[in-house]
Amino acid sequence: MLLVLSACAAAGGAPSGSPPDGASSPPPGDSDGIEHPAGSDAILAITSAGGMLPVQFQVTNVPLFVLTGDGRVIVQGAQTLEFPGPALPPLIGRQLTEEGIQMVLSALEDTNLFAGDLELRGMQNMIADATDTIFTLNAGGAETVVTVYGIGMLLPDMDPPPGVDEAELENYRVLSTLYDRLLMLEDWLPADAWETDGWMPYEPEAFRLYVRDVTDQPVEDGDLPGQVRAWPTEQDPAAFGGEIADFGDGTRCGVVEGDAAAAWFLELTNANQNTTWSDGGDRRFAIQPRPLLPHEAPVCPELDAG
Repeated sequence: MLLVLSACAAAGGAPSGSPPDGASSPPPGDSDGIEHPAGSDAILAITSAGGMLPVQFQVTNVPLFVLTGDGRVIVQGAQTLEFPGPALPPLIGRQLTEEGIQMVLSALEDTNLFAGDLELRGMQNMIADATDTIFTLNAGGAETVVTVYGIGMLLPDMDPPPGVDEAELENYRVLSTLYDRLLMLEDWLPADAWETDGWMPYEPEAFRLYVRDVTDQPVEDGDLPGQVRAWPTEQDPAAFGGEIADFGDGTRCGVVEGDAAAAWFLELTNANQNTTWSDGGDRRFAIQPRPLLPHEAPVCPELDAG
């Protein structure tokens, strides 16, 4: 069987009596469902990796889709092409009931492609330097990783590219359709699958901040006026976090949580990609923020993109 069927979680969102992180969802009476983690642990995360982006940009990529054990769905909101754009990606969230979670899990089960780890890389024979789209599913007592290279680049009426047979082409099509459906849940899930009525801006409880000294660079970038703001916390930006050697430019990474994260959320909401921060003296610092989602550990990996 694709996913082990077990007792499903109690209906509703995240009441005060919900199980702790890492626990399986409890059985609601005699109804069966697909077992999954509870709390803030991820049931399903969709991420992207690779491509031509340098490491400085890959480390700030946020997941494209996250579904947590308590039903929270977090996705990226509307994007704009303006520059400088907002400093923070426009994340939005909404909460599913347990019934809604089971509908999502059933949609994955119906593809018959999550019985074990799977990699679809046939499109490498046709397109270079595309990204991997990675589905990480934790359900039925197992973790499954499905990786698709160049998802969405195969049109429905295309002949199989060289080295790609009809079966792999069909798998591409199935996962491309699944990907689109997951990013548009409101188009097919009924109203009673949702614990909350609409999408709301998501406020992270922690950030990774990639900080770089840009004192020797001009405030203005060509015709783009620069914005200099005051560093909002008592931390010394020059000593914040630890240096990441892979960047090669002195960038340091540190994590902020709690009150510091709330202060930085407000600060970054009022900033753009061309904003720098002053330490109160002559030094200025550029920041690449990476919001941390509920299932992510508040740490700076040695290298976020390989």
